[in-house]
Amino acid sequence: MKRDIDLLRRILLDLESGSSAVHDGGEDTETLHYHIQLLHDAGLIVADELVPGQWWPERITWAGHEFLDLARNDISWNRAKSNVASKVGSAPFGIVQELLARDLRSALSSARTKKK
Repeated sequence: MKRDIDLLRRILLDLESGSSAVHDGGEDTETLHYHIQLLHDAGLIVADELVPGQWWPERITWAGHEFLDLARNDISWNRAKSNVASKVGSAPFGIVQELLARDLRSALSSARTKKK
């Protein structure tokens, strides 16, 4: 199964909002559980495997909140994805995080420059 970074982000945003139903975006149950397991494996959430192949998220970890602080803004998120897609097609999750962090640093730097 292919990893869907948009789905990973949506699951995290749903958990952060306190939603009891994790993302209902039309994905089949197998895909949803697989991505919950991926988030757990990456250390972004704590999840339990209730029965084989069925994962239930418990909470977001510190690392998950850090990622959301970078990925919450739709404009930055889409810019990072577009940057990856136009140059290499796909990239490791860590590279996407680096692009998001670079975008945040640039926005902060611009805000500082405008205040002067």
